[in-house]
Amino acid sequence: MALKLRLRLLAVLACLPLAACSSLGDFSLGSLTGKRGDYWLKDDAPRFPSDAESLIAYHRYAWSLDTVDWAREGERLRAAATHDSSLPQRLRQAVHAAAPAATPRDHARAQQLFEQYERDAQSDASLHAVVVLLRDELAERRRLEDRVRDEASRADDLDQKLGALKAIELNMLQRSHPAGAKKK
Repeated sequence: MALKLRLRLLAVLACLPLAACSSLGDFSLGSLTGKRGDYWLKDDAPRFPSDAESLIAYHRYAWSLDTVDWAREGERLRAAATHDSSLPQRLRQAVHAAAPAATPRDHARAQQLFEQYERDAQSDASLHAVVVLLRDELAERRRLEDRVRDEASRADDLDQKLGALKAIELNMLQRSHPAGAKKK
């Protein structure tokens, strides 16, 4: 199971550079703000002929945002959603919610959205595959973050116990050798 998940994650990560370097013709998705629908790409970047490739490029963009830019992007996506409720637009919202700058609450919402959109993307095999990979990647990242949090908590507990043992040892040493007592 873990090997399968790692292979899927590796496939997504391997596709990112390919998607960014693609030399395919001009293409634009949806009615988002900006001159073209794919504002997250640099002006001289190639456009993508499929929703799946565009979603991978958006994933890369969303992951590069700091918290301030991430919040601005959320506003932009909410505004765009009033004009465009297509599956690619909704998937960009899920990718945005799964970005590192998002809160754990957003990550939980993204997980639910990916599961829902996985069913919606059944008709487009490549888009469906990307949605499954993104869902699995988020689940694995959340699992690892939980593990790191648990390990940090465990380390704090052990540090407190070690401090208590040191205090006991110091107390024992002070009792066995009072300050005013002479050593033989």
